[in-house]
Amino acid sequence: MPVQALIDSSLTGNENVLNQERFTCISVFYNEFNITDQGKAELTSSIDAKNVDECKISMYLQKYQNGRWAMIKHCSSTENGTFCGLGELWYVESGYQYKMVSYGYVNINSVCVENTQYISDPYVY
Repeated sequence: MPVQALIDSSLTGNENVLNQERFTCISVFYNEFNITDQGKAELTSSIDAKNVDECKISMYLQKYQNGRWAMIKHCSSTENGTFCGLGELWYVESGYQYKMVSYGYVNINSVCVENTQYISDPYVY
């Protein structure tokens, strides 16, 4: 049965890490989002699991414009085994809000057994 959960960062002191005991397979879902003074958006996501044969991450950069959040960049990675990591650098325009959204999936025999998501706080650049 697929499971989905978000972690309350006030409980761990680190809003970038999901380490939720309710998961059977997902051990850690780590995410980091930053925009430098030069407008370089740095996005990192990784998932570490146990007793699975495939991990996948889909990562999105969204921009708030015209009253809604729109996806402006996307990347994904699928790896055999129990770990998948993904990192991207994209330049953004100043004067907007941005956020990172990522999804982590773990599969056994090509069937998703658990999934989770991360949504960053909006970052104004």
